[in-house]
Amino acid sequence: MSTELRNVPNLDCTQELTQTRFWGGADRKACLQVTQNKPRGFEKPTTADGFFNSLQLTRDQARALAVELMLFAEGREVEEI
Repeated sequence: MSTELRNVPNLDCTQELTQTRFWGGADRKACLQVTQNKPRGFEKPTTADGFFNSLQLTRDQARALAVELMLFAEGREVEEI
């Protein structure tokens, strides 16, 4: 079973990010899927991958990514050496 969470606030419909919480199994537990509409190109999409980009994260992955996203948002991202 999954639960639709609120969309990421303050984004217009062309940049919309939707969030869905779902059960990832006994090993992953509660997970989050973030979905974004894919810009339409010249080819007609034939599968969901043609319509959407998505990212599935465990809580630990979401926490680690949130730190990196905040660093990026603040202009303090760490470059790989």
